[in-house]
Amino acid sequence: CIQVGNDLPDDQYVLVEGDFSVPDAVLRAYGLANAHIELLSGGRTNRTMRARAGSDLVLQQMLGIAHTDLLGIMENLVRVTSHLDWGRRVAHEPDSWYPHLFPTQSGTPFIMTDEGDVWRAFIYRKGQILRSTQPLATLASAAALYGRFTAATADLGGPELIETAPGFHDLDRVFSGFLADFDHASGERQAEIASMVDGLHTLKTRLDDRCRADGLGESPDRVVHNDTKLSNVLFDRVQGRATAVLDLDLVMMGPSWHDVGDLVRSASWHAPAAATGPTFSPDVFDAVVGAFVEAGSETLTDHEIATYAVAGPRLSLELGLRYLNDHLREEPRLMVRGHNGHLLRGHANVKLADEMLGAYDALRLIVDGLVGSR
Repeated sequence: CIQVGNDLPDDQYVLVEGDFSVPDAVLRAYGLANAHIELLSGGRTNRTMRARAGSDLVLQQMLGIAHTDLLGIMENLVRVTSHLDWGRRVAHEPDSWYPHLFPTQSGTPFIMTDEGDVWRAFIYRKGQILRSTQPLATLASAAALYGRFTAATADLGGPELIETAPGFHDLDRVFSGFLADFDHASGERQAEIASMVDGLHTLKTRLDDRCRADGLGESPDRVVHNDTKLSNVLFDRVQGRATAVLDLDLVMMGPSWHDVGDLVRSASWHAPAAATGPTFSPDVFDAVVGAFVEAGSETLTDHEIATYAVAGPRLSLELGLRYLNDHLREEPRLMVRGHNGHLLRGHANVKLADEMLGAYDALRLIVDGLVGSR
């Protein structure tokens, strides 16, 4: 075992006390035989460490039992980051603004152990993750970085990225799964959600109608991040500006409203007035979507932008259903702290979806204005 340090590292992770081990093959592969290694976080899917031995690295163990397609995830990650590296060199940009893989001493981008786990390393970068309420300018800086990712990957070319999470963001599938688990849940857990079921049917029907009218199903596929929450952005400690996009493990092909919808949803949890829960307003939408569209520039079509008015409620309802479904399960899939955390998060995201859909006319004026000013 490697002793965990007691000093809190100056990065985006939380130091976890306890013993842990790193296989000798991994230590040799990355030249970490005499490194100081701290466990930063450990969950059901990944364990993250900071390793300091000449190079300052973020070392990560991806658990094979928790991922359905580890090699597909890594192939997508290598392809996308290599393309971003190429673009950065062509533009003579000095620093990367995305995860920078650190190769093994033999030059491979990662290693897989006999147990089926993948070990990978990234160059450590200073910064912070913002988890509290933030001014609109800070939220917009994160949106601009995600828009930059959209623009920079628009010319990836070649075969499509591997679909490592089939049916991702399929609202019909998520809703059907929720209803099936509701029917088989214990009486106590059913009772805590039963009063919401009719309203969920109604909200989904309204949302489906609006999505069809706005042509979300006809939006073209492109490279999308697929997990555009604010906790996947690194911010400068002094200026509070977004400096790097993190976590490309869900990068796949999909419509750009996947990224915009989750971004608007996440920004509502960090909006200036969101002290006790997510707070939505057209001002938040205008700041976030405007910055995303400006950074995405000509790589975004008018039709794609027109779908953004309904993207927020679409992603908020989906996540709300996932949280409510986890409340029904004995073993939840999403990690949430606190008593009844999944139930509370589910309520909050469903309420947010309803508020966003109720503000559709105002949001449509904003996206129409973005299209008209191009």
